[in-house]
Amino acid sequence: MGYNTNNPDKPKSKAEVICPYCGSPDTELFSLFGQQLLTVQYYCNACHTPFECIKDDDILDDYYVSDRLSEARTSFGSSARGAGNRSE
Repeated sequence: MGYNTNNPDKPKSKAEVICPYCGSPDTELFSLFGQQLLTVQYYCNACHTPFECIKDDDILDDYYVSDRLSEARTSFGSSARGAGNRSE
């Protein structure tokens, strides 16, 4: 994975999730839902292992902020592309 690790505009995360296998803090949110509704899936960029942890407010706040930033960056480009593709 590691596709978000070189983003200089990435805000500092409130929740620092540590990999339970290697102890590295170099993790990223993989999915908002794990096998249970109260868990989220993370991916460790150090040992390349997916793992689950229990949701808390800091994790959900971080997701909400990053989702809003990516939505703001892509909304301008998608609205300009969609204008010319109208079928009558």
